[in-house]
Amino acid sequence: MLTGNALKERYDFLDWLRVIAIFVLFFFHTGMIFVGWGWHIVNNQTIPSLQWPMDIAHRLRMPLLFVIAGAGMWFALQRRSTGKFLKERTIKLLLPLIAGMFLIVPPQIYYERLLRGQWSGSYLAFYAQRVLQFIPYPTGDFSWHHLWFILYLYVYVLVLLPVMLWWRRVTPPLAPGVWLYALGVPLGLNEALLKPLFPEAHTLVSDWYIFNHYLLLTAYGYVMASIPGVWKWLSDHRRWSLAAGIASFALLILLFNVGVIAHGSAADGIGANIFTWFWMMVFLGYGYRHLSFANPLLIWAREASYPVYILHQTVIVMLGYYIIQYPWTPWTKYFVVLSLSMGACFVLYEGSVRRFAALRLVFGMKSQPARHRAVSALARRAVRDDMQ
Repeated sequence: MLTGNALKERYDFLDWLRVIAIFVLFFFHTGMIFVGWGWHIVNNQTIPSLQWPMDIAHRLRMPLLFVIAGAGMWFALQRRSTGKFLKERTIKLLLPLIAGMFLIVPPQIYYERLLRGQWSGSYLAFYAQRVLQFIPYPTGDFSWHHLWFILYLYVYVLVLLPVMLWWRRVTPPLAPGVWLYALGVPLGLNEALLKPLFPEAHTLVSDWYIFNHYLLLTAYGYVMASIPGVWKWLSDHRRWSLAAGIASFALLILLFNVGVIAHGSAADGIGANIFTWFWMMVFLGYGYRHLSFANPLLIWAREASYPVYILHQTVIVMLGYYIIQYPWTPWTKYFVVLSLSMGACFVLYEGSVRRFAALRLVFGMKSQPARHRAVSALARRAVRDDMQ
């Protein structure tokens, strides 16, 4: 277990990466309206040029959040007893999940039913007559929708806790090295073997491909955080990671274009996950190198990012329902939904969520706002050492 100054260190670059990943979700979920993938709210006209960026973002955004969450579990278990760790994670994850299923997600389903002609009454009537029947979506109208991330993360806490405690106790003498690049292979094998049998569903039950996928990524984050010097090693080798990430992407595109690999094949699953993992190492390496600092924006965003994550998809769906009905070009609609949803989430967070203790609680925040603090001496020293 860490002691002394090591316990006081906060890896600010992980906070930056989490904030950036959540910020990207605005672009991604707004894009879902315009790519024709059968989302909750869809525009009549699509934007074909969005499909490749969206496909790439789909491979990178959530894996990064789960890796960071796994690393956060390691740091939390260095500072808290098992009981306090479970209590904290229950308050931070389970409570917002339950509150979100009753308060945040139902408007998404309501507007989807309106758009598809499956409901024509008021929201209150929809809530009383449909949501409170507690019939799971899509047959019914009760769901966790985008809050599946929170659900899965909480289940991972419970599933991994015995192993995490054992790992903390024995702390195997691992050293960072090229073996880290091979961690994409189990991800690829998982997709190749299980995705045909259990397609991505986010239903928790019978969702074995996705469940194992993000379980592995969470475990990777935990193990990596436990390895002394791993972040600096990733930083030192960041250019090699970048080269590998670019090469894997170029090779996959080439093989797709010449017909060697088919989309959805086992080879696609293995190659795509190797691509994903190389880019996780790119983000972590470059993040440690260039984002190991704190400033007022990060201090604000640390608290804001989680409530904004909970709010963002519902806001996008509600705004999207109205915006897609205007006779504008798809790109105009995209940027209107994007800008209005960002602004609305900011107003909701600043104007209400962060200001009331009850709302802070149900949005997974601490009861009191974080105090402004300067960059830690350890973080500054890490950057200086890295630059020498």
